[in-house]
Amino acid sequence: MVSHVEKLLFTRELAVLLKSGVSLGDSLESLQDKSHRGGMRDIIDGVLHDVQNGQLLSHALSRFPKVFDQLYLNLVRIGETSGTLKENLDFLSRQLEGSYTLRKKIQSIILYPTIVLTMAFVLGAGISVFILPRLISLFSSFDVVLPLSTRILLQISAFMSSYGVAFFVTLFFFFFLFRVFIVLPKVRPYWHQFLLSLPGLSGFFQDIAVAHFCRDMGVMIESGLPILEALLIEEKVMENRAIAKLIASLAIAVSEGKTIADELSKDRYKLISPLAVKMIASGEKTGKLGETFLFLDTFFEAEVDRRIKNMTVFFEPILLLIIGLLVAFLALAILTPIYSLTGSVKR
Repeated sequence: MVSHVEKLLFTRELAVLLKSGVSLGDSLESLQDKSHRGGMRDIIDGVLHDVQNGQLLSHALSRFPKVFDQLYLNLVRIGETSGTLKENLDFLSRQLEGSYTLRKKIQSIILYPTIVLTMAFVLGAGISVFILPRLISLFSSFDVVLPLSTRILLQISAFMSSYGVAFFVTLFFFFFLFRVFIVLPKVRPYWHQFLLSLPGLSGFFQDIAVAHFCRDMGVMIESGLPILEALLIEEKVMENRAIAKLIASLAIAVSEGKTIADELSKDRYKLISPLAVKMIASGEKTGKLGETFLFLDTFFEAEVDRRIKNMTVFFEPILLLIIGLLVAFLALAILTPIYSLTGSVKR
């Protein structure tokens, strides 16, 4: 298994070596010597073997489709044909770095709530399975009227005592099946469409998808790929499959002689902002469409950054409030009957 970072480093270092005047074979040998045993080393070994036997780099890389997608292979192929392999590899390294940076930004917003909720879940599970059952006999022996919070807690405790392990195993199994289900090829477009329509989060997912689309299109067009071919490739490599369907429609329109801006102005492409459509129209008229897409990538990534900061500010107090309410509920449920019992003993 080759990570995104390994692929990025391979591309960047190969571009640097070629720019320095080192031949392709010697560059691959240098990367081979530097690589550790494992996935990327095995790929470099295979690519070097093919190149030394007279194969083109694009053909050698095509033997590893799970690592090098159509966008990557076509940019390398165009670079070999036009003599701009060094420049295209540099474009690819920047594209991979942009994708990696965006992924890390998304992970950063998910990390904090994930840690907090996971710890709360583990703590709650531990209390429910190991501590609450011990409280049933204690509270049941109290000769006082138990408050509502304690009665609710006792019901939860009784349920967990009888079905706790089965409940958490079922919950884990459900999430596992859900995760498997949403990555099925026929299901992914519907799941991605759902994410794009989520209230409060739709703009965030839309900006991520549009930034991805603009970055890939900008890199491909600047590298010399025709617009229609770039759209067809992007439809295959686009992670958001709901957006990929729109790109397929856009490619059909372009093949019929329509401009990208004219097609994007239709209602079905409403997730693309009017500002972006106007800029794309300007880029088509001036012949600077690749630069325009790369600028839009920067713009939408800045929007993603802004949304991440806003979401962080929004989620942190909500998480603290939820945890505070849970702690308050447990404290009331456990301490209130004890306090009532103490008061009755004093009387």
